[in-house]
This record gives sequence, C-alpha cells and structure tokens, in this order.
Amino acid sequence: MTVSKNDFSERVSLNCGQRMSDDLSDPNDDLALIRRLAWFKPTNQPLARVHLHCIAAQGCEKLISDMGEGYYRWALGPDEALFPLIDYANIACGMHAGDHNTMLRMVRLAKQAGVGIGAHPGLDDVKGFGRRILPMTPEECRSLTLYQLGALKAMVDAEGAKISHVKPHGAFYFMLRDDAALTHAFLTAHISVNGNGTPFVGLAGTNMETVARELGVPFIPELFVDIDYDADGKLLSVPMSNKCTVEGIRKKVQSLIESGSTTDKQGNKLDIPAAKGKFTICLHSDMPTALENAKAAREVLNAAQ
Repeated sequence: MTVSKNDFSERVSLNCGQRMSDDLSDPNDDLALIRRLAWFKPTNQPLARVHLHCIAAQGCEKLISDMGEGYYRWALGPDEALFPLIDYANIACGMHAGDHNTMLRMVRLAKQAGVGIGAHPGLDDVKGFGRRILPMTPEECRSLTLYQLGALKAMVDAEGAKISHVKPHGAFYFMLRDDAALTHAFLTAHISVNGNGTPFVGLAGTNMETVARELGVPFIPELFVDIDYDADGKLLSVPMSNKCTVEGIRKKVQSLIESGSTTDKQGNKLDIPAAKGKFTICLHSDMPTALENAKAAREVLNAAQ
C-alpha cells in the first residue's frame, strides 16, 4: 500500500514529547539512563517497532533518516509519521540503540517501502544514546564497525536486499570528523563488509571526506539545519546548539538551496562550500517539533523542484 506524502500525518500519530535529555556527561550516571528511558513508550506490538532519529534531504530531492533507535516494545520518535517522507533509512546496528528484532523489522519495512537501507553504527553506549565521546584505538574502531556492519549486512542479505550507504551515529560521527586514523579504520571495515562502491555520508572538508576519497569510497556530504555551526563553520553537537524552531529550519533550508549559506549559532550569515554541489540536509527527529520540522523542510524542497 502506498501512502502519499500529503496524507501521511492523518494516517499516523505522533508519540514524542519534548527533546530527549542530552545531559549525559557521566557514563556512570544511572539517572541519565532513567531520564532517557522515560522517553520510550511501549507499543502494543509483540516485536520491536521501527524508530527514527533524524531525516534529511539529499540533492534537494531525497530524504534520509535514522531508524530502529528504540528497543523491542519501546518506541522513540515519530517513526511512522516520518517514514512516508523518506527515500533512504539509516538503521541503528544494536550498539547505541536498536536490537536484533528491530534491525530485521526495519530491513523488511525498508525493502517493502522501496527505501534504501543504510547502516548507522554507533558507539557501545546505550546509556548515552551514543552521544558521548568514548576514546578508542583504531583497532577498536575497526572491530566495533565490523561487528555492527556485519550484523546488519547479514540481515539485509537474508532478505534479498542491499546496503545503500553508511553513516556513523552521534559522537562516533564527531570522532571520525576529528581523527583521520579512526576514519581510516572505520572505512576499511566498511570496505571489508560492503565494498568500496557503497557511499559514506559525512561532513565535507573534514577527515571524513579526505579519507573516503583516498580509499576510493563515494562520499556524500550532509548539512544540518536543526543544530548549529560556530562562526568558523564547525558543526556543534545537539546540547551545544540553540533550540531550533520550525520557521528557523524553513529559512535555513531555503538559504542553503538558494545561496549555499546558513546562519551560525550567533545568527550571522555563514557560507557553506558543500552546499554548492550535491548534499544532504539532516533533521533530528528527537526534537519537540520533529514532525513539523520535517514537513517544513519538505515543503521548501518540493517548492524548489
């Protein structure tokens, strides 16, 4: 059954509240885990539902989202509400979020919907939702990546589908941005599992792009409109960013499309070189207005086509 992009909001319900807590600086803070679990809502399904953490627009045409980021009967984010909008899914691989039932269910749903299946490996940090820096060696990075990509690929192969791309999650994403050795370890693991023809989604002008090109891995840059950049164009994390607004997202998407620019955390104009070519625009779905954010971005993108 096909659900149009115009009627999806009437077909589903939004089950998320305000932004999830990002105050998770202490790895041993059990209160952090309790705060995070408070955001998971049980469903009536015996197996895990699909979940989604962010959506993005690729080349001003495609949408890509993080999915499978709940556990078993506990859902995270407005999954079904956003699913009809997407063209590609980043499936959590069981470390920062997700589980074997969720992963397999997501693969099947993605295949059924004709959505590209991407791997979204994260740090081994359930308490922190993979958003805390956990130092590691390149060899540890390689094994962590192999473990997650291998698990997802086994399920994808079993369902007769293919991996469309890979994108690291949360703090793992920032660690690769800042450390070429870790990026090399991540991508060599990716090549071992998926080959070097499967694209890598990341931040342009950083180690992510440089190492990908050195290894011959196709690179797709992505930009952000619901978290901030500093004055030098460096991406800031969710807790370091200002609270986003629907109108702010609408303006940023419009600006990226029309002039290849956005605004930094202080509200000043910031030129984004990667916006001059093909790129993705990421929107996180663990925001209080996730659905409204996505609809606003989609409207701007549709109008630009």
